[in-house]
Amino acid sequence: MGLIKLFDPAEETYRPARAGRTPARGTGRLDDQVYLFDDRTVLAVNVALASGRPLLVLGPPGSGKSALAPNVARLMRFRYYAEVVTARTEPHDLLWREEAFRQLNDATQGTLQEPGSRAYFRPGPLWKALDPTLDEEDPPALRDRPAVVLIDEIDKADPDVPDALLDPLNNLRFVGPDRRTVTATEGTGAPLVVITSNEERELSAAFLRRCILLRLESPDREHLLKVARLHMGDDYDEALTVELAAMFENESMATRPTASTAEFLDTLRACRQMGLTAASPEWRAVAGLAMTKASSDPFPYT
Repeated sequence: MGLIKLFDPAEETYRPARAGRTPARGTGRLDDQVYLFDDRTVLAVNVALASGRPLLVLGPPGSGKSALAPNVARLMRFRYYAEVVTARTEPHDLLWREEAFRQLNDATQGTLQEPGSRAYFRPGPLWKALDPTLDEEDPPALRDRPAVVLIDEIDKADPDVPDALLDPLNNLRFVGPDRRTVTATEGTGAPLVVITSNEERELSAAFLRRCILLRLESPDREHLLKVARLHMGDDYDEALTVELAAMFENESMATRPTASTAEFLDTLRACRQMGLTAASPEWRAVAGLAMTKASSDPFPYT
């Protein structure tokens, strides 16, 4: 018996990003509508779906961690919610957010409602994933679909935050601010939770055990060429892309911070918009400004 894939990106026909297309919901980039899946990533997504466990994606900045979740949601026609974690993120922010200013205003006006009133909080991404009726922005066609939830850069949070999420992630239920138990709406299906980390802070052993773990590496030259072909379409310039990919790879092996795939694509687009080719000396200056952020003189051709 062969592998039964719950998620199979091979069934999707990729189209290059073009003017007028709408970015993936929760993002601001057309880049998030094209993603190059390898076999290991596809397997990890399938294991997470089949086991009901969160998918923890580790890797350096620019390795494609954050773009994975919206593309899985797009391909599977799942609802999509995202939360970018910061040092100020509290555990309940992923479940709900308090409307403190409204509560203070009502107290000042003498119209304060009962503690736990829904007027003083709004559902967070995990709550919306469990109950699709809470998000009016969801397209009607997706209301009865499961959800993908991206918790981006969990390592930015206080160490207590990931561990505080263990119970809600494990049981797909939690007690809300109104003391009512929140659980998955019948017939909706369990959400796929994708958590990313740059590994700037160590996660607890208990949290790691709870997750399916996928590690992504910085893209190599061949990967960049494939991504560029998908994105650039008819505007793809093989010679220029090869030069930029070689520079990207060389910079990745240096000690300076690694550029991202998005920076690589933006540099390529900028060069094409300005009519530059591999024979143009100016492309190196453009790459120094947009991709490698070189500290040396970016204008060697003057």
